[in-house]
Amino acid sequence: MKIHFMKYVLLLSAVAVLAAGCMSGMIEKQGRTAYLEKDYATAKMKFEEAIVEGNADAMYHLANMYVEGKGVEQDYAKAASLLEQAAALEHQESQLMLGLFYVYGDGVPQDPAKGAGLIKAAAVNGHDVAMYYLGNLYAGGLGVPKDIPSALHWMKEAKLAGFPVKDELLTEAGLQALYK
Repeated sequence: MKIHFMKYVLLLSAVAVLAAGCMSGMIEKQGRTAYLEKDYATAKMKFEEAIVEGNADAMYHLANMYVEGKGVEQDYAKAASLLEQAAALEHQESQLMLGLFYVYGDGVPQDPAKGAGLIKAAAVNGHDVAMYYLGNLYAGGLGVPKDIPSALHWMKEAKLAGFPVKDELLTEAGLQALYK
């Protein structure tokens, strides 16, 4: 009898988590709609509401509002804080953007190695833009050792994933010429 009770408790807990996830997703979607309608106050409010539920998409979108200064004072440090939270939840766009923040020192202390690590995490999980940026980091030796074969690998992966990589970046000679 006790085992069956535990099954139901676990099942109900799973349903509650799914319902909360759906609700925060719906609220985040309302935020995106408001943003597209240029109702930035509502967008911010909806994103903040979804963030309380741990919605990584909402964290990413609100971070973008802080980067763009739309509906909020432009603040790269606040954007970075939101991106840190979303990246910790393995949100690929946040990993990429936060990685770029670290590479260039936007809103965080410049740390190209940390930035490359975040970008690589998104690339390994199939994010085409992250693959492209990681290829550039390897080609230029920024945050990672200069490694043309690795750069070429990531450029080809980005192309295969649908990113429009220029043909000259799909050869070792082209990458070496670009990053002398």
